[in-house]
Amino acid sequence: MGSFRIGGSDVISGIAAKALGAAAIAALAALRPALALDNPLARGTFGAASTAPIEGAWNGTDLERRSGCTSAQNDGNRGTYAEFDVGTDPVAHILGIDEKAITGLTCTYSGPYTGLGATLAWSGTYSCSDGKHGSFASRTILVTDVSLGVHLDVKLDTTETCAIDKVIGAGRLP
Repeated sequence: MGSFRIGGSDVISGIAAKALGAAAIAALAALRPALALDNPLARGTFGAASTAPIEGAWNGTDLERRSGCTSAQNDGNRGTYAEFDVGTDPVAHILGIDEKAITGLTCTYSGPYTGLGATLAWSGTYSCSDGKHGSFASRTILVTDVSLGVHLDVKLDTTETCAIDKVIGAGRLP
């Protein structure tokens, strides 16, 4: 039998869930919004009145799933280790990431952000040292003291025109 899940974590088995009843399950599900309070962006610290914890150097991976590429051999999954230097301009509401991959490739993501927490959105331009260029829009951004997760939709617009489902997953020591 399956498990009841909140935020991707198994909480109780299906048998125990039946025993607890619908009211108890609803109470557990109500905890999920409280988990968002652990996200500094959801608390609104990513703004003009504070130093955003997203800023600084992060180390991790750049994972991509490319599709619809002009050159079919460029379709598929890719991943590389990289350092991500993140900066913000809280007055102008600009977020930027400079990526330095272990392969020597460098990429820059830059653009305005709007909203906070669940309504946070970021979009802009993407360019790399190998000539790739395009636009991006965020699906989700999650920041804690030690982890960064950014899910982007990227569309290349030069000689290669792939659609890229990109995940940046990184960490740092406090």
